[in-house]
Amino acid sequence: MAPSPASSAIKSGHNFIEWEESRTSLALSSSFQPTLLHPQPRGSRSNTPPPPFSRVIYCDGSFVSDSRLVAYGITIANSHGQVYDGKAETFLCSHPIQAEALGLLNAILLAVQDGIPTCIRTDCQVLSLALNQDSSAWPWHCRATIAQMSLLLRSAPWIRIEFVPRRLNRLADWVACQVRDASLPLEWILILNIIAPLL
Repeated sequence: MAPSPASSAIKSGHNFIEWEESRTSLALSSSFQPTLLHPQPRGSRSNTPPPPFSRVIYCDGSFVSDSRLVAYGITIANSHGQVYDGKAETFLCSHPIQAEALGLLNAILLAVQDGIPTCIRTDCQVLSLALNQDSSAWPWHCRATIAQMSLLLRSAPWIRIEFVPRRLNRLADWVACQVRDASLPLEWILILNIIAPLL
């Protein structure tokens, strides 16, 4: 289980990236070039490639409309795609996007504590776009959560948020679904690298 989040030093600027559909591996690829949604800082015309990341965090949410039970799953991998940590939690809410938002928020909280260059990947395009838009465009179901995420990202320029297709977020999705159904194995962190090729 990942350690509890801590506050970070105040800095400025953050980036958002959308990965191409051709991405097929959890590991980072030096030959793969993302499409920048907005280069840093805001208003800059630079298309500088993203820095190397020491850590990649995947997050996903799962929602059951009948019971309002939701869950999020987070997996943390090194730059080679080897999962070594994670986090999962269940709670109640009224809208699916709240599950995605709380998963992304907790991923950001984990990343801000130590200043390690981190890439956070989500398959929720609504959130990845909302974080780089004016607050008037934020989904009302999770405006407060998005505001908190935006504030954290402004203080942590070493974090990059990326949108990825759902098929590339399969491990975090599996964790979220398992914890939602109360069937997440006790040693789930240890088996993620084993089951990854099977998902």
